[in-house]
Amino acid sequence: MNLTSTSTRRHGHTVTEHVLTTPLVHGDTADDRTIDVFAREYVPLGGEDLPALLFLQGGPGHGALRPTAPTREIGGWLGEALKNYRVILLDQRGTGRSTPVDAAVPLPAEYLTHLRADSIVADAELLREALEEKPWSLLGQSFGGFCITTYLSQHPEGVAEAFFTGGLPGLVPIDDVYRATYAKTAVRNERLHAQFPGSAQLIRDICRHLDTHEEFLADGSRLSSRRFRMVGMNLGRTGGFDTLNYLLEDPFHTVGGEKRLRTPFLLHVADEVRFADAPLYAVVHESIYGTDTATNWAASRIGEQTPGFTETIEDADPVYLYGEHIRPWLFDEDPALRPWKDAASELAAKDDWTPLYDSDALAATADNGIRSAAAVYLDDIFVPFELSMETASHIGGLRPHVTNRWEHNGLGVDGATLFRTLRDLARDH
Repeated sequence: MNLTSTSTRRHGHTVTEHVLTTPLVHGDTADDRTIDVFAREYVPLGGEDLPALLFLQGGPGHGALRPTAPTREIGGWLGEALKNYRVILLDQRGTGRSTPVDAAVPLPAEYLTHLRADSIVADAELLREALEEKPWSLLGQSFGGFCITTYLSQHPEGVAEAFFTGGLPGLVPIDDVYRATYAKTAVRNERLHAQFPGSAQLIRDICRHLDTHEEFLADGSRLSSRRFRMVGMNLGRTGGFDTLNYLLEDPFHTVGGEKRLRTPFLLHVADEVRFADAPLYAVVHESIYGTDTATNWAASRIGEQTPGFTETIEDADPVYLYGEHIRPWLFDEDPALRPWKDAASELAAKDDWTPLYDSDALAATADNGIRSAAAVYLDDIFVPFELSMETASHIGGLRPHVTNRWEHNGLGVDGATLFRTLRDLARDH
């Protein structure tokens, strides 16, 4: 294990970049493969002795926050956290500068099995030990909260505080997870249609058009109706209804007497449905739920059993936009994902995943002196409320903050308020 660190000044703070060499396969001394894990540490002026807060990004497959500040003030949750902590932004393995995965260089399924939460947590513990940190505080957004749950299960000795934002995973089989997310997404679709009359018919018209006409995105790939429906990810984001309304407000024009989709519409859709910049998100998405049975493309299987979400559009059923639902045809239709098709199929068939959560360890969280709080969003289509609350009941001492003030991306919308709320809640015992 080798750690190198380099410091500079940015945004009025000391910024130290850490690069740690870690095993690719933790706990297997016979496997000598290694990766580099990158983390960027922010220290406010005079804050060298503050406790450390590790931020775990949402995803999977996305690098950590890259702060920018037009002035010398850093805002949002990071600015709030820096009042009381040194903040460490970890690029989870395979993302950012942590031996990143590139869409142009597909990797075998065996390698990808080592990019789950248990390996991310093991990396974080090695980093904590290399930095000679005391047990640190954790802030996890979405998938980052899944990682915190694994951290509390496998390495509670490394944790002083745990803050979840939209990230309490359901401790249930994957099929139940997707039944819940489809139910939540259906509700959000209906709310979109109620708020913007005519949107339901426009979505149906666009899908019918794409089923009978060839329309192409900037990367040269044909846009299918099912791929278009991936824009529904916006249903779970603050401001997402408006984003969808603007997208739908004037999608068609007439060219040579034929109805076609406008170029701006196709460009905006391309931005919403592409995975070239984060292929891991699609490739390993269902793997984050893997237990002792194969995931077997659960999002697709359950979707085809759920009215409104079937790929074939029936006149009698609504046509709902999809949420966070990765289906196998994406690996045929998205050029960036085609080289990953075999690996994704192997991951879907894998039935011997290692456990990520330990119910006894979670129950002992408060007994271990760990303070914790979680923002749980009532309308969350990505991490359903009911499953999150059930998990909250299993984490000893965790204090949930139930709200519909924010959507799933609340940390990015009003992060200072949200972080301050969770910190005060966790400490108010």
